[in-house]
Formats: sequence, structure tokens, C-alpha cells
Amino acid sequence: MQNAKNMTEILKFVYVMFLFISMFIVTTEVGGECINDIDCPQTGNLFYVFICKNRICELINKYPQNL
Repeated sequence: MQNAKNMTEILKFVYVMFLFISMFIVTTEVGGECINDIDCPQTGNLFYVFICKNRICELINKYPQNL
């Protein structure tokens, strides 16, 4: 009984460490280099879009609010 409990604790620890480390390994560069807007990643968001500005992809609001 105690052996099974230790195994589950070890598996939980390994699982949590895997998730924690994968957050740092799997990263994307949002401000990538570009020539045209088509070189920038697509967001799939209706309100924000990437545009190529000074050869760097920038995320902008399609519908800016004037306050």
C-alpha cells in the first residue's frame, strides 16, 4: 500500500516538473522579422492583427478606441 502511494507521488512530481519545464522550452518569438504583413503570424482574433512595421511584426488593435 505504501509503495503504491510513493509511486503516485513520484509520478505527480514528474508530471508537474514536465509541465513546468515545458513552459520555458516551448516559446515563440512574436516580434519576428518580416518584409510584408503576410510574413507575420496570424492570430485568429477579430480585434488584434500583426502588421509588419520597420521589418518587425507588431500586434495592433484593429479597432482602436478613442477615449
